[in-house]
Amino acid sequence: MSQLLAGIRVVELATGISGPYLGKLFADHGADVIKVEPSGGDPARRHGPWGASGTPSGADSLERSPLFLHLNTNKRSVIADLGTPSPSADDVDFVRTLVAESDIVIESFAPGHLDGIGLGYKTMCRLRPGIVLTSITPFGQTGPYVEAGYQGSDIVTYAMGGPMWGTGIDEREPVKLSGDVTSYQVGNLAAVPTLAAYLISRRSGRPAHVDVSAFEAQAGTIDRRSSYLIYQAYTGADVAREPRQPQRASPVGFYPVTDGWALVFTLPTWAPRMVQTLAAAGLGLGDGEQGSSLAERFANPGWVFDPDLPDMVETALYPWLFSHSKASVAAAAQVHKWAVTPLNAPVDVLDDEHFVSRGAFVEVEHAVAGTVTQLTAPFRMHEGSDSLSDGSPDVPTAAPLLGEHDAEVRARVTEGPADGAPARSDHPDGLVRREPPGLPLDGIRVLDLTVVWAGPGCTMYLSDLGAEVIRVDNPFVFPTATRGLMARPPAEIVQELGPLSGYPDNDPGPRPWNRQNMFSSHGRGKLSCTLDPRTELGCETLRRLLDHVDVIVENNSIGVLAKLGMDWETVHAANPRTIMARMPPMGLDGPSADWLGFGANFEAMCGLTGLRGYADDDPTSLTSVFHMDPASAATAAFAVLAVLARRDGADKEGGTGVGELIEFSQSENVMQHIGEYFIDAAANGTRHQPLGNRSVARAPQGCYRCAVDPARPDQDDEWAVIACENDADWQALADLLDRHRPDGALALGDDERFATLDGRIAHHDEIDDRISAWTQQLTSAEVFRQCQQAGVPAGPVLRESQLRADPQMADRCWFRQNGSVEQGWHSFPGRQWGWDGPEMPWRPIGILGDANEYVFRHILSLDDAEWQALCDEGHISRDYLQPDGTPL
Repeated sequence: MSQLLAGIRVVELATGISGPYLGKLFADHGADVIKVEPSGGDPARRHGPWGASGTPSGADSLERSPLFLHLNTNKRSVIADLGTPSPSADDVDFVRTLVAESDIVIESFAPGHLDGIGLGYKTMCRLRPGIVLTSITPFGQTGPYVEAGYQGSDIVTYAMGGPMWGTGIDEREPVKLSGDVTSYQVGNLAAVPTLAAYLISRRSGRPAHVDVSAFEAQAGTIDRRSSYLIYQAYTGADVAREPRQPQRASPVGFYPVTDGWALVFTLPTWAPRMVQTLAAAGLGLGDGEQGSSLAERFANPGWVFDPDLPDMVETALYPWLFSHSKASVAAAAQVHKWAVTPLNAPVDVLDDEHFVSRGAFVEVEHAVAGTVTQLTAPFRMHEGSDSLSDGSPDVPTAAPLLGEHDAEVRARVTEGPADGAPARSDHPDGLVRREPPGLPLDGIRVLDLTVVWAGPGCTMYLSDLGAEVIRVDNPFVFPTATRGLMARPPAEIVQELGPLSGYPDNDPGPRPWNRQNMFSSHGRGKLSCTLDPRTELGCETLRRLLDHVDVIVENNSIGVLAKLGMDWETVHAANPRTIMARMPPMGLDGPSADWLGFGANFEAMCGLTGLRGYADDDPTSLTSVFHMDPASAATAAFAVLAVLARRDGADKEGGTGVGELIEFSQSENVMQHIGEYFIDAAANGTRHQPLGNRSVARAPQGCYRCAVDPARPDQDDEWAVIACENDADWQALADLLDRHRPDGALALGDDERFATLDGRIAHHDEIDDRISAWTQQLTSAEVFRQCQQAGVPAGPVLRESQLRADPQMADRCWFRQNGSVEQGWHSFPGRQWGWDGPEMPWRPIGILGDANEYVFRHILSLDDAEWQALCDEGHISRDYLQPDGTPL
């Protein structure tokens, strides 16, 4: 177990997924996490997947849940029933004692519950000066949905906050993401403000209450939703679901191979790589007639308008695919840097040579479950300059038995506080004043060498927490998919580029790269300097910056930094205090480390995509999602915060003073979000299949068509989701449906077949028919209101315009104005968490080259001759440039 967070004490009062995953991130890196469970155990102990054998029975059944085994490594378990309206005084006093000697409390109760039992935030502040309380709830701590007691669920969060309305194909219902990854991401995101608040507390003595609303966390996700919301602000248009995989000259989608399916991802600029791969196989060469080969057709700048080219591509593509397995087709394409990857199930990943070689899975012995195949930690540390020799994966300890540490911990707290535990506060407000609270990264400078979404998302969080983030943009290399699909899209085709390449009023303007929505979704608060580090002068200047930066973040292909002379050994030698966070998709070593692709490619390869999609359809119905990007952005920011604390000391004392290399494999990180499926696959050999909108642990759960809203008569694509988390939810839904049942229909609430989860799963189709008959008579808003008033988690599937009009968002003033002088000012998605800590900056979207003089004249103190030399070589620019230095 990594000791990166050793010395931090955490009390975990949360159950389910989001809060426990937050606790796991702390526990897996050395924090002492005490998990407080009800006497019946965390509900996650009853959560599958269970393989073919079904839900286990017997005295030990609570110890075998793949979900619980995954989420609770490296923790201790004690018992206290805090979930009832009137818990015992003994249990409350016990938890009060735990709080008094801890640094962080994680909870997921309904807002107001802890206050009602005498354990609210103010009480915690008196018990423990400087306590950090992180509350994770469906809708936050305030607002009309909170006041009404509305309930949430994984699918509800995604439907209302995330881009579910745009996920799936246009001929069918919207579809959720794999498993419960939305809930994982909420906990993953919460780790950033929780650790940040802890660092503020250590330095200032001030407590903090972190308010994480799952609704807002998804509404601000960089997996499409934030870009879509900005697109809607730019154009007034909502984003619709895509058609089933269309035929394209630059193909993107899932294609059949001899043993399954592979994901082919071809950006227009990558078409030559596809042509080269096919030509190497003797395909697409033509018959000798002029213009008959793919190479000749793609050489024409107008190939995108060539009506015959899609057929020509498929004529070569399909024979090539049918001659390969999913593993060999990816290997052949990756030789030419064409983004083709296999579509794997979790069981396939267990034996994948890349993950095996990296030790991504380890066997852990559990007292009841036996040998459990667990994932290692999501990132690895490399101290000093010894390359990767000290970055072996950490082996976790097994999840605890229910109440395993109860007697031990109760005996200790009865005797008195643990050594080093803080005393109770004599101050009525619980404050111990040391210094004015500032943001944890005030005075920290970050060099941003990132592309697309995952890396820029990480540096956006660092900027929000006070860091000065300086992007290094190469003016001679347009970063496709980071600042647009093309540098200067003709105005007449802008709308055809789709909602991930949108511009205000569909006008690219004179500098489109400063107006594009995908970049704007993560561009706030960053500075930009322009430099071509491929030249001697550019490389030398970039290296001079090393003396002035604390952190470097990059997520390029693994060979890029070495080519620029910016490998870890060079950086560490130049400035031993610098921390480098490298975010390669597959890690820095292993057989597939140099593979190229987007998040969608690696989600398919590492088992995530194989769990997603319609249960009765093939993978051609899988449109691209990019969950790996927000998952990576948050965890990488958490890692940077932790390593900075170790370098500088959490309270600015006792730090190592030495920088470290963070090796952050994006694939191994996102695999954490489906960890229970790997445990089940290893134990039972299960080949998991997609479930559509259903769940292995909740039934009924689904997305149901609704009536047209009279206020929006032109919109006939209306849906709502419903999720019964437990038997009580089902009984409430059954009572609601039975009040409106058709003549002659049996009462659902009286049907013994539906009394248990297993029974409801077995008869899900029949239940869905009854639910659909009811929802189609109501608008999605009416389904939402009636279900929630009955106590059933439900929500409308919201378009971007509906999300903007949502009363909960309005009450919490979530949307905020932002933009720049180049794109104007628009209503942007807000922050993904709230707190009572120092105000975070909300700065404009960065403009290419806007900080050149600041970086080169002020930070580096270049004289006039040195500055002129940069200008003469074209480094200093506000435009992307041709090789001859003229603007693109």
